[in-house]
Amino acid sequence: HERHPLLSTSDYHGLVARCQQLERRVFPKAEAMDLCKELRKPNQYLFVVLQINDPGMLLLSYGVLAPSKVDCVARITKVCTDPLYRGLGAGEHLVRSMLAALGHSALDSALHPSATGRFASICGVGGLRMDIRDIQLHVDTRRDAAVRMYTRCGFRTKTTIPNYYAEGRDALLMSMSTAMT
Repeated sequence: HERHPLLSTSDYHGLVARCQQLERRVFPKAEAMDLCKELRKPNQYLFVVLQINDPGMLLLSYGVLAPSKVDCVARITKVCTDPLYRGLGAGEHLVRSMLAALGHSALDSALHPSATGRFASICGVGGLRMDIRDIQLHVDTRRDAAVRMYTRCGFRTKTTIPNYYAEGRDALLMSMSTAMT
């Protein structure tokens, strides 16, 4: 799978393993994604937000973006921010990096510091050359902070899907038309 040009293969696999550990810690077993399996699929792109520290990098947030040429929809299939670092802007930086990779603002495939300089994003793509007309994601209706963050990024609620995650746990389908960005 595509990886960032500044990451060695072992660095990439180590980063995927760290994301998988965070996935298992944050999500219930029934909702945990097998990242290694997902990232082997075509058009699945891993994005990470790191805080660069001496001597290493701290994983704050990661996500998976799945653009489709078939229906011209890009789906954000996973967004996960370490609970220890929520509220610092890492999740929003992650989502905005995904949007930038879809052509919504300039982003190259190198380390990309945020406007505040606090974070670095790594993704394996510099600009997805697809005709994407809509960007979608699902979010638990109980995750108020996440819903507010997606709204700040330009997403709007399209519908509510009852029992999406489990009995009594609904999801919002949120979307953004590329014409709106």
